[in-house]
Amino acid sequence: MLYNSDIEIRTFEQLTALYLKNQKGRVKESTYYTAEKIIVNHILPFFSEMNVRDITPFVILTWEQTKSSYSCKYRRTLRAHLGSILRFGNRYFDLPNALPKVEPIRNTEQKKEMNIWTKDEFATFLRVVDDPTYRCLFRFLFITGCRKGEAFALSPGDLNPTNCTVSITKSLTRKVYGRTYAITTPKNMASNRIIDLPQGIMDDLLALTPSDSNFLFGGDKPLADNTVNRRFRQWVEMSGVKRIRIHDLRHSSASYLISEGVTIVAVSKRLGHSDIEQTLNTYSHVLPQDNVRINKLFMEI
Repeated sequence: MLYNSDIEIRTFEQLTALYLKNQKGRVKESTYYTAEKIIVNHILPFFSEMNVRDITPFVILTWEQTKSSYSCKYRRTLRAHLGSILRFGNRYFDLPNALPKVEPIRNTEQKKEMNIWTKDEFATFLRVVDDPTYRCLFRFLFITGCRKGEAFALSPGDLNPTNCTVSITKSLTRKVYGRTYAITTPKNMASNRIIDLPQGIMDDLLALTPSDSNFLFGGDKPLADNTVNRRFRQWVEMSGVKRIRIHDLRHSSASYLISEGVTIVAVSKRLGHSDIEQTLNTYSHVLPQDNVRINKLFMEI
């Protein structure tokens, strides 16, 4: 995108409009959708009418303090979007960027324990799921550790019955304009992967929908997100197991594999993480028990 070098940017709102125009088409639609929502709801209301040259470190600090009720992770996300806009202005219009002078947001929150199910808890939950489509979906999510969007995007053609594998090459997102959903690329390059499946779940998947269906879970159209979440909560209540989110089935899967001795490298590839460090940071809570195994190895030395 080319800009007239004579354009004079005064207000933050003007700069943001150009930034968003530049981003459209350069990033995935779902990424743009999320960024625009954050900017409109959390950044523009504070900075909109300000002259960009008047946005000092203290002004940014004042804005950050208005977001103190949000989690550290979310406040860092908000800050990152503000930084992207200011860097854009600095790069293309030689406008000041005061953000680097503002001290980083420190995380003073106590780390929350990950909410997961054990294999037995998942089995208890599954016993009350009386709908074959949903039962198969939940089993698939727990067994593969796939993201929900990856599962919703699957078609019967992604299954390989001969090798007993499923190919993850796309994802379904609801973060789109003027449509109920869109099929897009996975989260990152590493998310394109082939996952081995047990024969039992493969047989159930093959019997789930006709081979010419658009979607493995749903048929002609994907399952409605709100309906899946609602029914999941209902079955959780009926089963009596602790409440978790559907996304926590992914965490439960990874935690179970690691606790059973599967290597971090294998788990990372199965989850489609961009690097092993991400897997280690997310699931380090499962690793301490390895110290017991280490001590046993050296007991007689």
